[in-house]
Amino acid sequence: MARKLILAGLVGALALTAVAAALARTQARPTLRATVGPGYTIALKQNGKKVTRLKARSYRIVVADASDDHNFALRRVGGPARSLTSVAFTGTRTVTVKLTNGRWEFYCAPHEPMMRGFVAVGAGTAAIAAARTTTGDDHGGHGEDEPGDDHGGHGEDEPGDD
Repeated sequence: MARKLILAGLVGALALTAVAAALARTQARPTLRATVGPGYTIALKQNGKKVTRLKARSYRIVVADASDDHNFALRRVGGPARSLTSVAFTGTRTVTVKLTNGRWEFYCAPHEPMMRGFVAVGAGTAAIAAARTTTGDDHGGHGEDEPGDDHGGHGEDEPGDD
């Protein structure tokens, strides 16, 4: 009788271990793929699609840095920056990052005005999810009017020009 109880206990323990392992696999950290360079490009994707909104949680970020002129940095807007790669670094680096609710910016520090993107993290972030990724020059870098900007590029007055 004691042998049957011990055997039943071992079978039960093995079953619980199998269930725990299956749950751990389903709750594994999602992977995001970041690229910076060559040229003035920066991107953050999940399953091959551009990321605009994420759940608040920990993520594994695989950064492919293809230029020694750029880096890949990440910060919650208004918070401290975390450089995932340095400017001199080229290659691939994998890091784990906990993203909390709010608006997050990924960017190249030396070229931030033209190499950056935003990700909305958590609930209630639909309005900021539409923020665009900037990978080209907007002729001033911040979307505002600049001296000599004629908003149409042809030198003549157009509706809406100031």
